[in-house]
Amino acid sequence: MRMSFRSSVLGAGAVVVLVATLLATGANPAAAASSPADQGVTATTITVGLPYVNFAALKNLGVNLDDGSFPDAYTAVSNYINAHGGVNGRKIEMAIVEMNPALPADAANSCAQLTEDDHIFVSISPVFPDCYQQTHDTPVIEGSLPGSLPPGTPPDFSLIPPDAAFDTAQLAAFDKAGVFKGKKVGIFYGATSDAPEVAAVQSDLKKLHVPVVLTAEDNAPATDTVASDQDTQSIELRFKNAGINLVIGVGGSGSTTWPRAQNDLQSTYKPTYIATSESSLISYVQSTKGGNPYLKYVLAATSAPTFYQQWKDPAIQKCATAVRKAYPSDKISNPSNPATQVQTNDTTYVSVIEACQYLGLFTKIADAAGKHLTVASFANAGYHLKNAAVPGVGSVSFAPGQAYAVGPVTIVHYSGQTQTLVPDSSVK
Repeated sequence: MRMSFRSSVLGAGAVVVLVATLLATGANPAAAASSPADQGVTATTITVGLPYVNFAALKNLGVNLDDGSFPDAYTAVSNYINAHGGVNGRKIEMAIVEMNPALPADAANSCAQLTEDDHIFVSISPVFPDCYQQTHDTPVIEGSLPGSLPPGTPPDFSLIPPDAAFDTAQLAAFDKAGVFKGKKVGIFYGATSDAPEVAAVQSDLKKLHVPVVLTAEDNAPATDTVASDQDTQSIELRFKNAGINLVIGVGGSGSTTWPRAQNDLQSTYKPTYIATSESSLISYVQSTKGGNPYLKYVLAATSAPTFYQQWKDPAIQKCATAVRKAYPSDKISNPSNPATQVQTNDTTYVSVIEACQYLGLFTKIADAAGKHLTVASFANAGYHLKNAAVPGVGSVSFAPGQAYAVGPVTIVHYSGQTQTLVPDSSVK
């Protein structure tokens, strides 16, 4: 699953960290033969693959989530789509395989099974999309942590923009909301690997005519919190002496190191802090369990409405009704309102929302591709998709070479009442 889109789910950050670790340690599936461009498409059917994450198997790794039954949700929603005309007269046939991302062999086997045995046309929400795109010439909907792929590779169409694109959008939103007005701005980051993003943020701020007074890196090892706190304390002093009253934390490490270090140090320096990585921040917020008072000075932004907001969309409710009717024994909870209710680990609504959105996005692109459905026609249709209504999200558009949508930006802040991030009504 594309975890960044689920950043407001309790514990989702732990899955992101797990997947990132596996990628760093070489858990990507091995290469195999490519698949035909028209694989998985007949005159009457389209085979869609779902390598879903087995969260129960991840509990011993500290990932304690219950996102509901993905096989049931996708089966019910695809059947609902089929009952209402399918995709250009074709029925969706789901090929579903369980995948434990903690076991590299599972990732390789699930990819091989879906592409070589089940002959899917498209894969939805694979944790390791490169196997599908590069190895098997298979398009992807909402892959997770995709890398930079060679030209001509089948696309990974996503509702979530990459960091570089979203940084531009969110900084513009902060500027429009007046967050930078009258502020002296400093940039903070906590990993050398974030330097390219820092440069991009500096460029974005320059275009917005927001001057940056100082930029500083906490270059202590991430595992050495004592050294990191010392570095941050030194940077705090420099920023304070320079009159900086708004700090932008860039990247995953930058978004969390500052508030953590401030709490460790019991700092008296309390500037407004913008975390560019909302997904990293929410993971840290969850881990603090309300124990860091410095979070009240932090702002972030997200490209997706809250699950509470998405759930109220009539299109999502139609999908929920279809799943409940098909699988009456499945538990499907209603999302709590993050502004008034403390969040829980019961996120059984997630499987319904994802099935509704991701199959909805696939259907929009495949419909636009027309009767002659191939990888090439699917890619072309997706890149030219404009103002397509996606359940829970609203209107999305793509562009040639841009397989991601950049929608409205929602600015969020930390709520001590509910101990999570909530839309910031004071920032318009």
